[in-house]
Order: sequence, then structure tokens, then C-alpha cells
Amino acid sequence: MTSRLPQTGFARYLLLPLMMLALLLTLSGCGDKEPEQRKAFIEFLQTRVLAKSQLAVPQLTEDEKKAFGPYVNDYAVLTDYHKGMNDVFSASLMPVFASLNNVGSVSSLMAKRDEMSKMAADSEAWKPALAKLRAETDSKRSALKQPDDLKAVYDQVYNKLVAQPDDIAQQIARLVPETLSLVVSQVDLLKQQGNKVKIVGNTVQFTDQKALDKYNAIQQKLQPLVTELSNTVSKLENMIR
Repeated sequence: MTSRLPQTGFARYLLLPLMMLALLLTLSGCGDKEPEQRKAFIEFLQTRVLAKSQLAVPQLTEDEKKAFGPYVNDYAVLTDYHKGMNDVFSASLMPVFASLNNVGSVSSLMAKRDEMSKMAADSEAWKPALAKLRAETDSKRSALKQPDDLKAVYDQVYNKLVAQPDDIAQQIARLVPETLSLVVSQVDLLKQQGNKVKIVGNTVQFTDQKALDKYNAIQQKLQPLVTELSNTVSKLENMIR
């Protein structure tokens, strides 16, 4: 049986440099990656979002998530907003335009009266939903702690992906129910006339002057709304194309 020699103070001093070296090697492997992550995130925003003419909200790959580190949460503010907007519009907006695009005559418009009335009522919920979504997104944006170089780029991205689309969405949310309600009013007026009105394609002929005046008054309100709605939707289409 061999006996173990007691470790002398001198031997312990010799081991200290080795222990410190091992510690330093460990620490060097856990260095601050933030500058590198921030640089990668800024480059992504500049090349994949700002450099695109259309509204680009690309989904992150697993490699990009790793490269961006905690800044994945900053990007989530943007993607969450678009998911929220999609949730507001996807189940209701597209059917509205699909239905209106299929209208080729006054008779077909009259046949869709109840459908349009329901759409007008349902679309009233868009405005408060969008206002809530924007307020929540702005609050998340304000809570982000970003270095100045990232903030300068992120502000531009936020304007492109949140502020501008939100302005257009708010316009659509205002125009759709107002436009549809007026169309329903026109249809109701026509139905009330019975045999006093003759419909040929897109032409309506009244025998009652008062009814004609009411119809024309609605039409005067409706025409600029339809034009504004069409132009607004075109803006949105140009942004995403």
C-alpha cells in the first residue's frame, strides 16, 4: 500500500496558473455575442426588408434565429402584427371583394342584398380590432431596448411593415362598411319601387321622380367612396406585389 504525500503549499501555487488558464479558456468560449447578433439582424432588415420594393415579411430560418439571438424577439413584434392583421381581415375582407367583383348587373347586386348587409355589419368590427392591434404593437415597440444603430434601421422597418400598412388597413376598415351600407340602401330603394322601376342590365329607369332623386342622392355619396376604396385596395396590392 502506497502512501500519498501531502500536497505542499508550493505545489498548490504551481497548480493555480493552470486553473486560471482553464478558467480563461472557458470564459473566452462564452464571450459577448451581441455585437455579432445585432450586425446580422441589421443586415437582414436592410437586405431582406428595406431593400425590397414590396411589403416583405420573411419568415426566419432556424439558422437566422440562432444568428440573431435575442433580436428574434424584436422581429417577432413585426411578424405578430402581420399575423394579427391577417386574422382581422382574412376571413372577411376577401369574401367582400370577391362578392363585389362578381356583380355584373343591378339584378345580381339586388340578389346579394342580404349578403352585403351582413358584410357591412361584420366589417364594423374591423376598426376597433385594428386599433387594438396597433396599440399593442406600438406598446411592444416602445418596450424594446435597442442600440442606436439598430434603432435607426428598425424605425424604418417599423414604418414600412407596421405604420404604412396600418394606415391603409384603417382606411379600408372605414370605407367598406360605409360603401356596403349605401349599396344596400340603394337596393332597398329599388325593391320598394316594385313595378315603378325598370331594370335593364346596369340601367335603372324610374317613373317616380322622388324615388329617382333619392337614388341619385345615394349614388352621389357612393361614387367617391367606391373610387377611394378601389384606390386604397390598389395601394395595398402594390405594397404586397
